[in-house]
Amino acid sequence: MSDSFLRLIPVDPTFVPTTEAIGRARTLLRSMVLDQIVTSDTSDEVRFVDQGENFEELRCPFCEAELDSEWWKDAMDRAYETRFENLKVRVPCCGRETSLNDLDYRGPAGFARFLLEVENPSGDELEAQYIAQLEGVLGTKLRQIRTKI
Repeated sequence: MSDSFLRLIPVDPTFVPTTEAIGRARTLLRSMVLDQIVTSDTSDEVRFVDQGENFEELRCPFCEAELDSEWWKDAMDRAYETRFENLKVRVPCCGRETSLNDLDYRGPAGFARFLLEVENPSGDELEAQYIAQLEGVLGTKLRQIRTKI
């Protein structure tokens, strides 16, 4: 049987909330998901938070063209050389500049130094009102990533 996780990451990959805010957010999230295991993690470096088996496709955030996986792998390799401090890319379809974090990952994915995680959640996503409460506690906008391993 596979495991799944609901991961909540800041939209800004470098954002790390205060220790106090993290504790309050974990307590609040536990009250939302009841019997599920809730954890948090903070790293010194930005890392890619992927969707695992929930990956569908990758698209340009501007023209919505599907992006080639080899182009993406090369862009990820270049970004990794800077330990993901520089996520800037120029998409091959329309030539516009964006960030690896802002590509249209289907299912969602992103980059972060901080994450909240619910192990084997009962639903696919948290309701908007719950996300808004967590964003208020943490002081940042959040992205939901459903990861299946």
